[in-house]
Amino acid sequence: MKFLVPLRPFLVLNFPVFIGVIFSGLFGGAAAVVLVENYYLPSLSNSAAEAAAVVLACFITHCNFMIAYGRPKWAWGMYGLLVACLLVALPAFQFSPHPFVYASSVFWPAFGLLLLHSKHHREMRATAVELRHMRRKVTVAIEKRRKHERAIIRIKKPR
Repeated sequence: MKFLVPLRPFLVLNFPVFIGVIFSGLFGGAAAVVLVENYYLPSLSNSAAEAAAVVLACFITHCNFMIAYGRPKWAWGMYGLLVACLLVALPAFQFSPHPFVYASSVFWPAFGLLLLHSKHHREMRATAVELRHMRRKVTVAIEKRRKHERAIIRIKKPR
C-alpha cells in the first residue's frame, strides 16, 4: 500500500496527541455521566446513564474520525463536549463527591482542552486537511484516466 505521506513519522508526531484527546474525552464524559447519575439526578436509571455514555462515545468517535479525515471544524464538537464536561464537574463540589471522581471529572476535560489547543494537534489537523486535498486530486486524476480509457475502448470496439 502506498501512502501520500510517510506514515511512521506522521504517527510518531501526531498519534499520542490524537489518542490523548480521544481518551480524555471518553474519561471526562464517563466522569460527567457518573456525577450526573449519582449527584445531580440520583433518581436517574442505570439504563439512561448507559445510553448517555454510549451517545457520548459515539459523538467522540465521530468527531475524531472527521478530524482524522480532514475536517478540522469537528474539533469544535470536542471543544464543546469537554467544556460541557467541565461545566458539569465544577459545580458538583457542593455535593461533596468522592475526591477521585471529582478530580478525574475536572482533570480529564481540562487535559483534553489542553491537548486540543496544542501545537501538535493543530499541525495534525492542518496535515489532515492537506491529505484530504491530495486524496481528492488523486481521485479526480484516476477518474479522468478511467474516463479516457473507457472512451478508447468505445472507439476500438467493432460495430
